[in-house]
Amino acid sequence: MRTETWQSPVGLTHDAGWELALRRTLPAPAEDVWRRLLAEWLPQWLGVDSVPQMVGAPLRGQGRVRGRVVGCHVGRRVRVRWTPLVLDHETVFQVTLQDAGDAPSGSTVIELHQERLLGPAERQTLIEHWTGELDAVVEAYTREGDGPQDLPG
Repeated sequence: MRTETWQSPVGLTHDAGWELALRRTLPAPAEDVWRRLLAEWLPQWLGVDSVPQMVGAPLRGQGRVRGRVVGCHVGRRVRVRWTPLVLDHETVFQVTLQDAGDAPSGSTVIELHQERLLGPAERQTLIEHWTGELDAVVEAYTREGDGPQDLPG
């Protein structure tokens, strides 16, 4: 009996629609990256006032709830259900930090993961957007040497 296997296109999952994942290595300890992630980058990226570290907490922006925190491992990972301003549907967005084992001491890998995207065009647009955001973070750390400067906003 012959069985056929179906190969899904890159980025298409069986249960979460289309997804993307990007990562960069930052020349900074995870504690510093986590602090800046919650205080500066995530609020800016998500268009919200703040990102609480408590599961179930709402993400508020422009006077309304834009999403909720659905997972948080303090210092390492935050996961939210969130409706981006540029989309008309909810996505799941996660940022994970981990020590960069093969990079210089004190470096941190930051990984962005977004799922529940509607198709390959939306996925590609968001890959380009998040690539720009991560590249700006890396550039800010690199320019300063010991730590980041304020990111262009």
